[in-house]
Amino acid sequence: MNAILSFIPRLFSLRAVILVLAVVFALMGDQLALVGWADRALFSILGVPEGATPATILPQEAFGPAMADRGLSEPLWSDMAVTAGLAIAALYLVLAIPAMGAAVSLPVTLLLGGSLVVIQAALMFYRNAWVPFGVVLTLLVVGYVVMLFWLQPRKHIRALTDNVRDARLKLAKVFLQQGHTDEALEALDRCPDCESEIELRYDVAIQQERKRQYDKAVSTYRSIQERKKGFRDTAARLSALEKLAPDNSLMQGGSFDNTRTLLMPEPAVSRPTLGRYEIEREIGRGAMGVVYLGKDPKIARTVAIKTLSYQAFDDGQLQDLKERFFREAEAAGRLSHPAIVTVYDVGEEADLAYIAMDYAKGRPLSEFGRTGRLLPLPRVLDIVARVADALAYAHSQKIVHRDIKPGNIIFNPDNGDIKITDFGIAKISDDSRTRTGAVMGSPLYMSPEQLKGQKVTGASDIYSLGVTLYKLVSGETPYQGDTLANLTYQILNKRPRSVREFNADLPNGVVRLINKAIQREPDKRFASAATMAEAVRRLAVREAGQEVSS
Repeated sequence: MNAILSFIPRLFSLRAVILVLAVVFALMGDQLALVGWADRALFSILGVPEGATPATILPQEAFGPAMADRGLSEPLWSDMAVTAGLAIAALYLVLAIPAMGAAVSLPVTLLLGGSLVVIQAALMFYRNAWVPFGVVLTLLVVGYVVMLFWLQPRKHIRALTDNVRDARLKLAKVFLQQGHTDEALEALDRCPDCESEIELRYDVAIQQERKRQYDKAVSTYRSIQERKKGFRDTAARLSALEKLAPDNSLMQGGSFDNTRTLLMPEPAVSRPTLGRYEIEREIGRGAMGVVYLGKDPKIARTVAIKTLSYQAFDDGQLQDLKERFFREAEAAGRLSHPAIVTVYDVGEEADLAYIAMDYAKGRPLSEFGRTGRLLPLPRVLDIVARVADALAYAHSQKIVHRDIKPGNIIFNPDNGDIKITDFGIAKISDDSRTRTGAVMGSPLYMSPEQLKGQKVTGASDIYSLGVTLYKLVSGETPYQGDTLANLTYQILNKRPRSVREFNADLPNGVVRLINKAIQREPDKRFASAATMAEAVRRLAVREAGQEVSS
């Protein structure tokens, strides 16, 4: 590479030689032997009378008398014509030949030289005029030979430049496919400008938009405008992004907490993405982040994307949080049960982690846990039995939900399907918060041992499911407190309120089942979720008079 760089000045000096020759020929061409020889040779060919044998080239001292004998004279505009010819020839040599290359420029040079000969012959035979175009012919011949030396190394340099450009473009594409937009731009910055480079730079800007790196996208679009103004819809996208300037946190790709959506209102701005998933709209919010409806464009699958905002946790906890989050999400991804939402993928962005899961159609059971909107008892027992089955399966896979509540159970009234959501997420939330003395989740549904920060087992999910059943048949919960401390004290020390206080018509079997499920001591509850599911089905047959699906 150093050898090439050192040779570049020599290449430019060769073209400078041609310009110098043109000036020298214009100023003192008649005093140069080589130039005079060209004119005499041309005269010896064109000045022979018809039928005579061409003579040898005249010596310099015989050239003037020979022209006089033929009655030839130089017109007043002769010097101007020669100067113009030299200028045109010089521009052709230093500008046109490099663009055409050696193969194309050779016939063009011969055509130009032949044209000069024809013009000279026409002037001799029809105007008895002689214009010393030999100096122009000499410049064409000498200049073409010089340019051949210039073109040969330039051919190799152009090939090297093309190879470097292609390599840079390929490298930038690889970086872009891997999501490394900064590295892709760095590769393009060292790539010679071309249409492919601008198109790839545009793709980088689109990727930056989707990653919410709006300040970087603005910079990239501006660089495109500098290279090619009006390229595609760059101006419209740049204008839309610049409208975000008042919100500096958005322009700088600021962190998104659970009160902020990823969606941007400007239609000219690309929709955000999380990993390979395109965000379509917001469908819910939780204590940890926002839930989005997304789409996997590769297989056209609709997914729900739950986010975990890093802003909800201290910096000192963040690394440990990430490790547990991905470990638990991986475990949840191994669950395969018709009543459990399937986890498809887990990923991480700069300011949040996310889980892509099956999009469950329907409504959360929390909508059916209020007086006046309670579901029929047989339907409630059917739902609880299927939830208990799903929990039994999860417990067999060493996974505890930790946050069973009506809001985490999706019910589709149209076909009766249910789906438990948020497997693998609640454990992360609880572990992270208990270190700082706070409790994450839903205290109304949390077991006493979970509130005390003790080891949580499947018995905790049984307790939460018992409270959920309590809520679905009465519209209330066993304990009520105006503060978290008061509520925690009641759960740990007081007897629960009887469900009969809120639903006097409830069968005795349902009351006994609820009371057993929400016992304060874990060993007094159902031995397992499977045992609870069997008890619910027996209860449904005995007291509700309807067999519950299994």
